[in-house]
Amino acid sequence: DNRRRRVTMSARATLLNFAKRAAKAPVRVTRRNMSGGGTIEEERAHMEKWRGVTFLAVPGSLGLGVYLFSNHHEHHANEQPAYSYMRRRLKQLPWGGDCGLFEYGKCQEN
Repeated sequence: DNRRRRVTMSARATLLNFAKRAAKAPVRVTRRNMSGGGTIEEERAHMEKWRGVTFLAVPGSLGLGVYLFSNHHEHHANEQPAYSYMRRRLKQLPWGGDCGLFEYGKCQEN
């Protein structure tokens, strides 16, 4: 009990000391330089560079997306072996049947 009291008092003293130092610390107002603070010509050149990159990247990524989706083909799932430890249903599901709540397709047709 005595040790617990000492730990509590030590923690309380540490927190009070930290709060006192934080209250005495001067408030610093910082200025945010988002783009580095260059001249207006440098800023415009930088803006034009990123505008050019954007005009190349957006159509390129859209073209890649169209290409990938146009070459999409069906993936045939390999039949999984019926292992004894998979899909064990020990109790009847609340909605009845052997199908899980989000199972569609062959399970719903049965």
